[in-house]
Amino acid sequence: MSLWGLSRRTVQDVRNGRHREAYALFFVGVALVVLGLAGVASTEILLSSILLALSFLVFHTAAETSDQRPALEQVLRNREDYGPLSRMLPGVRDLRVYGPTAVNILVHSADLKRFVLSRGGVVRVIVQDDSPQLVAMTAMQLDDNLDLGRTLQSSLGVLEKLAVEPGFSYRKLPVNPGFSLIVINADDRDGYLIFESQGFQDENISDRMHIVIRKQESERWFSYWVGRFASMWEAAASVSPPGIVQADNQESQAPIIQERRSF
Repeated sequence: MSLWGLSRRTVQDVRNGRHREAYALFFVGVALVVLGLAGVASTEILLSSILLALSFLVFHTAAETSDQRPALEQVLRNREDYGPLSRMLPGVRDLRVYGPTAVNILVHSADLKRFVLSRGGVVRVIVQDDSPQLVAMTAMQLDDNLDLGRTLQSSLGVLEKLAVEPGFSYRKLPVNPGFSLIVINADDRDGYLIFESQGFQDENISDRMHIVIRKQESERWFSYWVGRFASMWEAAASVSPPGIVQADNQESQAPIIQERRSF
């Protein structure tokens, strides 16, 4: 790895909170070496500092080994790990959502208006098309604790009410891709997304596997899933009331289509 690449990786690690203690000890060690060579620090001080650093590293490694879950368990989570939606929404300027009914988002419609739309933000929601054949096929895949058809109709009612809000638009997708997706602040450096695998006939919706991908940690896969949302948005049918949010749809669709063409 080149010096430039190593420096860039170090900066990213420090920004994301990774290995900060190792970098801190490294720079302290460099400073002590310089002071020792310059004759400013005595041998006793240098040896004491080295012993302290080694003791800290041993303690830190032991603590991480005993407290941390396996690496894969840190990546694969469930829905309960993320807490309520209202805790995620402050600071959100661009929210993109796909779910068969998106009911877990739409039950917080007041929070969507309060934290995002009323502050000039944009919300785009894709739900499943409500044709009886597609609803029946999707219901066979999902858990049986939910009346999919009735829940979808309820969600569509909420979406119709939200559609009059500036910055809000929604569409219906004529196919179920087998996952749900939430994208937050896609164009920002601190953007992230939550990917939810729908599995097959789960006993409970909370059993589904969730993965958080942060733009700073994996720009490649973050961009990939943002691009998939763009493709879904382009393929989905617009159902926004004419004359109210049609112009908003045209404005919001342009950056998404452009985003899709870039991948």
